[in-house]
Order: sequence, then structure tokens, then C-alpha cells
Amino acid sequence: MIGASMTHPRAVRAPIFALFAFVALILAAPAFGDESTRLPGDVTPTFQSVRLDLDADKADYTGSTRVEITVLKEVAAIRFHALEMDLKRVSLHGPRGDVALTPESIGGGIVAAKAPSPIAPGAYTLTIDFGNGFDTRAAGLYRVESAGHAYAFTQFEAIDARKAFPCWDEPAYKFPYQLTIVVPEAHRAVSNTPVEKETVEAGVRTVVFGKTKPLPSYLIAIATGPLEFTPIPGLRVPGRIVTPQGSSALTAVAASMTPAIFDAVEKYFGIPYPYEKLDLIAVPEFSPGAMENAGAITFGDRFLLLDEKTMSAAERRTLAIFTAHEIAHMWFGDLVTMKWWDDLWLNESFAEWLGNKIADQVQPQSLIRLNALTEVQTAFLADAQLATHAIRQPVENMENLWQAADALAYKKGQAVLGMTERWLGPETFRKGVVAYLRKHAWGNAEGKDLFDALSVASGKEVGSMLATFLDQPGVPVVRAELGDGGAVTLTQTRYRNFGAVAPPPQLWRIPVTLRWEAGGKSRTRTILLDRERMTVRLEGGAPAWVHPNADEAGYYRWSVDSRSLGRLIAAAPTALNERERIGLIQNATALLDAGEIRGDQYVTILAAFSGEESPVVLSALVSAMGRIRATFVTEPLEDAFGAALRRVLGPALRHYGIDRARGEAEAVSLVRPQLLVWLGEEGNDEAVLSHAEGLAHAFLKDRASVDPSVVEEVLRLAALNGGMALFEEYRRKFESTTAPGDRFPLLSALGSFRDPALRERALRYTLTGPIRPHEIFWISTAMSRDLRNLDQVWAWWQANYDAAAARMPPDYSVYIPYAAGGCSEERIRQGEAFFADPKHSPPGTLKELAKVAEGVRDCVGLRAREGEAVSRALTELARAK
Repeated sequence: MIGASMTHPRAVRAPIFALFAFVALILAAPAFGDESTRLPGDVTPTFQSVRLDLDADKADYTGSTRVEITVLKEVAAIRFHALEMDLKRVSLHGPRGDVALTPESIGGGIVAAKAPSPIAPGAYTLTIDFGNGFDTRAAGLYRVESAGHAYAFTQFEAIDARKAFPCWDEPAYKFPYQLTIVVPEAHRAVSNTPVEKETVEAGVRTVVFGKTKPLPSYLIAIATGPLEFTPIPGLRVPGRIVTPQGSSALTAVAASMTPAIFDAVEKYFGIPYPYEKLDLIAVPEFSPGAMENAGAITFGDRFLLLDEKTMSAAERRTLAIFTAHEIAHMWFGDLVTMKWWDDLWLNESFAEWLGNKIADQVQPQSLIRLNALTEVQTAFLADAQLATHAIRQPVENMENLWQAADALAYKKGQAVLGMTERWLGPETFRKGVVAYLRKHAWGNAEGKDLFDALSVASGKEVGSMLATFLDQPGVPVVRAELGDGGAVTLTQTRYRNFGAVAPPPQLWRIPVTLRWEAGGKSRTRTILLDRERMTVRLEGGAPAWVHPNADEAGYYRWSVDSRSLGRLIAAAPTALNERERIGLIQNATALLDAGEIRGDQYVTILAAFSGEESPVVLSALVSAMGRIRATFVTEPLEDAFGAALRRVLGPALRHYGIDRARGEAEAVSLVRPQLLVWLGEEGNDEAVLSHAEGLAHAFLKDRASVDPSVVEEVLRLAALNGGMALFEEYRRKFESTTAPGDRFPLLSALGSFRDPALRERALRYTLTGPIRPHEIFWISTAMSRDLRNLDQVWAWWQANYDAAAARMPPDYSVYIPYAAGGCSEERIRQGEAFFADPKHSPPGTLKELAKVAEGVRDCVGLRAREGEAVSRALTELARAK
């Protein structure tokens, strides 16, 4: 699975918005209390057939299931998962004939079907007839209405298969299924396998799908309704793009892109694709970005369905990343599945790492792996908090399972795997991965199994190194201090923000790669830093400078002594590559947060990049300027910040041009939107604002007349000073659009008006407009980009908590505390009081609130400590000739 916002290339401009963006990265799982435990393991299913009568035009459905089981020891009841459904008949067939069982819910979605007398060990068949209502909030088996038609789709990860039909809803229960789906004649049905038999009689279509390979329940997929199918030519197995009616014209991009990605992933693993076919299914209402159901990958429709004439460079890049990520899961996650949810991080970390690697290989013009480095900053920021957590931790109940799928699982995980690949060597790393997959194919495994395979392949103790990054929270900071004659002393400690209580001592085993210049020659050396302090002597004599993280390939913060830092900054434009320049900007932010540099020095470091021409380095620079805005810029400083912003980012826009040039690099098209929105909204650049207003009106008249890469940004900029007439134009456009990719830009634009009355109107529209459950945060998130709106947004969420929480997917509500974020002690105090009420705190809420509160208080402290120095530096920068 991949979360839309974690990889989507839109720039994050304020801490609250960054954290709100995590909303899309969740797993569809109900929140259970401590009574939710694992099944006892005394009954093992070996095969399950499921029949479902699904008419998406109705509110409910019926079904039956037949499960072949082995009872391993005498039991009084058969336990399985079934939640929120009517179990009409449960019976057990064995050596003594049929026995009626009495089902009783025992909490956490577990049902105990009790027998009149003890059930002896042996082989049995369990049959269940049941009825249920379709879910309406994009979880389990749910119905959707789109463009006048009704559909049924599924999203089962992590534990929502139990809401669709009785099952063994844990990843270790991995066995074959066979589905039969009955739908109205006008509807079609799709599942994980090809159709084995299809008949139509008396207006009813019955579709029997082939028996699956061994699968856990969370990887089963179903789609029904008036679906359309577009073949994917060039695949080694049958493949299709599956869309709602009327959308097949938007499939050409995905159909043309998929074969190359498929081939590259298959080549990397060196194991044939494990399933009989590959469908990519566009779902109009979908909480994750995409989901790796075996042979039937589901996507949010706005990520899969693109118009070749109007798609942006960012949309094309995102589609490549998502497709590669999910196809990678067909082997890593589906062919070999985690034993238990403790290793969810590994599933997602690996797919994130390999997905970026493959997408970058297939689409090099998008600089995907370079851009992924900028996204790792979200993990660094989260890992700097005391409220962070270890990636790998025991999962004992389900109440916060899906919260494990956060920036650490995706971004930290992929960075740690990338660091490991560099340490071992790419081919050695791949050899270990392939050995792991071959050994555990069609079964289950855990992280240790992969680490053992990597250790065998490399001859190094990989597990002990990885354990230091996976089993303890936080991120190390490596400090390098130059001595005499080329000596460098390296030390490591846990990184923490200034003023944070010192955590207990921690030690990592860190593959540190140093880059330095000596005698006019650039050199590198890798050292395993496995102690608190280590001195090494570098070749070539006294270095001119040293960089402690060559290629920015390691997951650690770094610093150098003050004299060396000055030399490194001076050398950066010519001596450091793009990855290292990104790392220099990101580490400057970390040094500011830790109190190791002053605010004016931070501004000076960023200003030194005003001549930067690399689009991805510029993206990192934009994020750093955004940090200044979010933390330090109050109303008296707005004009100086705007002028400073024009000085730092203006040269790049002048260099690249305000409009897309014929044949320009795709990376330029990806950074221009960030430059426009920052220079327009915060820099108050009149030329940018006027240009954006003209483009927005052109878009409303003719969508194809505007560069797709800047549509979202120009709609937002035009809204800033717009009135009711423009608001209504945006609203009407949103309600009439048939392009899935236009929904997010238009809703974001509705949340971008500065007029207080229009802001209130937009917030009301969140609950009164035709907004889908997974879109519930979009308007308020857009509004929160303007930090002056944070109090209004927070007040709205307090007043409308019940209504909004009832409409969004069940597990989204724990993210509402981010509305109390920002840099205000008063607002977070209100938040802590509001969420202390159990009615506002479903399980997991207080964990998110703790992160928000720590972030707010770090911001408040940083503003108090360095605000004056930053103000002085911005004012001087604004006045500079």
C-alpha cells in the first residue's frame, strides 16, 4: 500500500499542513480496545470459497462461505473473524455429520462459534450464511456512487476483510480462496484471479473466479459495477486498466507506462511474476493512494486516470512511483507475506525503496530518487521528537495498528534500506533479497529472515546493524571534527531538538561514508561507526573540507566543527553534488533546531543558495524557507520575509521563466509551481499574481489552455484576492468536473480565499458539498497553509468534530489533533483540553496529539530563542543591494 500524500510531490509549506498531509497515509482498520487479540491458532484453514450477492444499487448484500479447516486440538468453539454482520447459519461438517454452531461475538471482530460438545482434532468443513450492509466510508466492502452509477469496491488492509465476510483475518493465515460474485447483468465483477466461468440468467450475472494462490485475507480484492476495461499491451501476463463507466479514455498513460515498470521489477527480483494476471483498478473513493491486492491493484482514480493532454509532470511522476511501489509488493508482501503486523514497516519500506529505484530507472527525467531524498526530511523531523517510536515494535492489539504506517515506515525505512544497499553493494544486496524470496515463496516470513539472507550474501553482520536503526527510536547525529594532519574524530549521539530532555544513551552501528578534498582531489571512505567516538586518518594530508555523509546516503544527521562548516558552505556550489547540497540545507535546519547554529547564520546559509539552478535542490531550499515562515514570521515581519523570499527564489524563476519553455527538463516543470506559489503568496510578487490570475481564468474557460503542472498553484494564487464570483466559479467547476485529477486542485482553491466570509463558506462546504469521505481534510488543509487562518480552522474543527468524524473513513479521526498545531501555546492548550474528552479521542488520538504538542512547543521555544536573530537577518537580506 502507498499513501497518497507521503509521496505526492506537492510542496509542504507549514508544519500543520505537513502533518495534515499524513492523513492519506493510513490503513483501513477499525479501532479496537485491549480485548482485540490474535486468534488462538488451534484451528487452521486450508481453503475458503466465498459467494457474495452484490448489487451496488442496494444498501446491503448477502453471502455464504465454505471453509476447509483442520482442528489441531480439542476445542469448544471455532474462532474466526466477522464484524458488523448478521451470521444467519453456522454449521460444521465432520466425521459425524453436520453440527449447528452458535456464534457469539467476543470482541475485536472475533466470533466464537460454539459446539454442543467438544470438537475433536481432525479435518472439517465450516459453512456460514450471512448478511451485511455495504460500508459507506471507504473501508471493508463498500459502495460508491459516481457519475450516476453505483459500484462496490474493497479495501481490506489491515483488518477490514472481517467486515466483508467471515474469515481468518491475520496475515499468517495464508491459503487459497475461490470467489463467486453475483451481480446484476449490467454490472461486471473483478477479483484477484481470471474468470473461470461466467453465466447470465434472468438478469443476473454469476462470475466464478479461479482459485487463488495462497493469500492472506487483506490482499483479496473485489470490484463490481458498470466497469470498463482497457487492455495493457506488452505485459507477459494478461493485464487491464479497470475503470468506472465513462473513464476508459483516461487509461492510455497508465497502459503505456506499466509494461516497462513490470519488466524492470521482474528483472530485479529474477523471479517470474507470481500471479496469473494484473489488473489496475481505478476507484473514485479510496482512502490510500494505492493497494497491492495480488493481481488486482487498486488506485485512487486521480492517481491512475490521466489525460495525456492535460496531465502534469507531477502526476506522471506520481503514477510511476505508485505503480512501481505496488508491483514491487507482488513479490515483497504478496509472494512472501509478513507473519504478523510487527513487520508492516518492512513491507512498506522495501516497496518504497524499490518503487523509487525502479521508477527512477524507467523515468529518469523525473529525478525520482533525488526527490525522494527531500521527502526523507519528514522522517528526520518526526524522529527528532521524543514522541517518536521505533519502526519495529510489537503489535499486541489492533487499536493503533494502522498508525505504524507513517513517515518512519515509508521514508525512514526506505532510507535505512538504501544505506544498507550502499554498505553491502547493490548486487550483494539484491542477491540477499532474492534468496529471501525464494526460500519463503508462498509463505510468511519476518524481518530477521531477510536480514539473515543479507548477512549470508554479504558475509557481514547485517541484522545487528539494522537493529540499531529499527528497534530503537530516534536518529543519530554524527559529528566530524578535523584535527591535525588529516585526522578526523567522529562522535555519535542521539539527535534531539534544543531544550528536549536528554533520552537514555543510545548507540548505533552506522555505515558512515566521508567525502573530503585533499590535494585538489575528492576522496571517499566508508567506516562502520559502532562506538561513541572514533578517530580516523584521511588520505592526502590535511583536508580542505570534509562532508560526513557522502551522497547523503546515510540515515543520520551530521555536523562539522564551525571552521569546517564555513569551508563546506563555500565549497558547496562546485564541490558538492546535488544530493549533498540537499543534505547541507536539511542539516542546516537540523542544526538550527538543535541550537548548534544561530538563526541569522541559518538565514545566511539559505541565502547562499540564491544562485542554485538544480530544480531538486531548489525544492529543498523552498522547504527550508517555508520553515522560516512557519516558525518565525509574524505580521510585523511579513514584508521583510516577502522581500527576502524574492531575493532567494526570484533568480531561479527568472532563470527558468514564468511559463514552461518548449522542450524544458521535466524537473524544471516540477519545481516551477513551488516557485510561483511562494513568490506569489508569500513574496507578493505582483507579476506572478497577475500572471496566475490570468491563467486561472483561462483554465476555467478551457482546461487544456494552461500548463498542467501549474494548475493547482495558479488556482490558489488567483483565489487569494478573489471574491464571491470566483468562489462560485470554482465550486461549479468542482461539481461538474469528470476529471479525477481536478478534484484536489479545485477543493484546495476553495480553501485559499483570504476573505473571511469566503473562508467560512468553504469550511461549511466541507460538510454540505458533494465531498467524498477521503476528501474531508482537503479544504481545511489548504486553508491552514496561510498561518493566519489556523485559529479559524481549529475553531471549525472543534465546532464540527462530530459531523466531520462521522463522514470520514473511520480511522481518519485520530488526525484531527493536527488542526491544533502550528506555533501557538494557547491553541495547543485548547487542543489538549478538547481531546481529553473521550468523545473526541478514539484510540490512537492521544499518540498523535503528543506529537503535535511536542512540535508546537519546539516551535514556540525556537521562536523565542532565535526570533530576534532571524528577524535581523531577514531585514538585512531584504535591504541588501
